Amino acid sequence: MRALCLSPVKRRLASTLMLLPGVLALSACTGEAEPAESAATPDPVIARALNDPLMVDPDLAYRNQAAAALSTGVDHALPVLSGNAAMARRARDEMRLALLEDGAILDLPDMTESEEGVSLAGIHNAEQMALTHDVPEDCAKQLRAGFIWAARLDDAASLMPFGHVRAAAGAENEKCSIRAVSYLTAAEGKDVLLYHYNLARRAELNTDVFAKPELALAGSSEDARLAVNIREGNDAMRVVDLIFWKTSQ
Repeated sequence: MRALCLSPVKRRLASTLMLLPGVLALSACTGEAEPAESAATPDPVIARALNDPLMVDPDLAYRNQAAAALSTGVDHALPVLSGNAAMARRARDEMRLALLEDGAILDLPDMTESEEGVSLAGIHNAEQMALTHDVPEDCAKQLRAGFIWAARLDDAASLMPFGHVRAAAGAENEKCSIRAVSYLTAAEGKDVLLYHYNLARRAELNTDVFAKPELALAGSSEDARLAVNIREGNDAMRVVDLIFWKTSQ
């Protein structure tokens, strides 16, 4: 067979023609793209949220700052929660079922309107809350924030069913065992008080309830103390501040 011989110029032209269909096909697939520099600058808040770790660890949950501007009296904000009458009934029903599992439900005694009662509405951290309830100072100063402490509560200080923890702190050492938790519930204030009163009595704590300056409970035994304060919050929710401490055995 006779070889096909082309001049250098013709060879270059043939190579170009052979590549041209591929170039045209590529252009058709990709279309015209905007220059990278014309892309909109990403919102820094959205970028941080997309690149942040998933909040699956209770100890990391404090990093969710969705309601930081709206929170009061807590170190780290959680998303805003709203309550309604249906949620209040559901919480009440679940609370009563939980109590009935361990016996009859005691009625609330007459509430004392003691002027010695304290309000926790202006308290901004666990240490202040502890000192307000006469926790020994050396014990109160050991408190460390962490949602995990809400999972390590004594039976006498369990949270209401469907309670949403918004802040927690605790300490466990040779001097004392202490827990301080603030949580939200849609349940009515007296239902919350009834729940904590029954738990306190079942733990054999001498217990008093108060109507002013806010709904409150004080329980005590030889080596343990419980204090619960309940007040109206935003969006039909109640704020419950609970502190429980005892001498370590």
